[in-house]
Amino acid sequence: MDFLADYFSWSNFFYLVGILMAGSLTLVGARYRKIMKELTDVVKVLEEANKDKKVTAAEKKKIMKEVLDVVKAIIGLKWNIFSK
Repeated sequence: MDFLADYFSWSNFFYLVGILMAGSLTLVGARYRKIMKELTDVVKVLEEANKDKKVTAAEKKKIMKEVLDVVKAIIGLKWNIFSK
C-alpha cells in the first residue's frame, strides 16, 4: 500500500479539483454562449451609435432590437431549463 502514497498527495488532489472546476466552468460557459454573443452585439451597436456622440432614431431602434435579442436569449435559456 506504500506505492499508493505517491498518487494520493495534496498536489494531486488540488490538480484534480482544478480539472473538475475547469470542466464544470466549460459546461456552464457553453450554456450561456448565446447570451454572451447577444451581449457582444449590443456593445458593438452601442459603440457604433456613440461614435459621433449623437444617437439618431434609427440607431435607437437598432439598439432596442439588440437588447430584445438579449432578452429573447435569456427567456430561451429559462424555458430550456424548465423543459428538461
